[in-house]
Amino acid sequence: MIYLVVVVVALVAVVVGVNAGWRWVLAPLLGYALLTWLLGSLRAFTHKGHGVPDEPGDALASDDRTLYWCEECGTELLLVFRGTSRAPSHCGQRMHERTERLD
Repeated sequence: MIYLVVVVVALVAVVVGVNAGWRWVLAPLLGYALLTWLLGSLRAFTHKGHGVPDEPGDALASDDRTLYWCEECGTELLLVFRGTSRAPSHCGQRMHERTERLD
């Protein structure tokens, strides 16, 4: 049944495009695509991001210090709260974890 509706709409679009100009067919399609993209982008602002923790994790032990470092450029990042076990990315690669003991 749905295929019949699609075929009829396509035939009507061809007839309108040939007789009245293709802008009458393509403009509504472009408008629908832009509206769909816009609403999808705005919906991303209303929903919490996927994989983002609700609350920060527990503070790390005071006798450890966890650092992440980038092999490409040497940037170091000090970890204060562990929200996830996944290492951050920098320069397009995962950073390496280094734990130092503070005695």
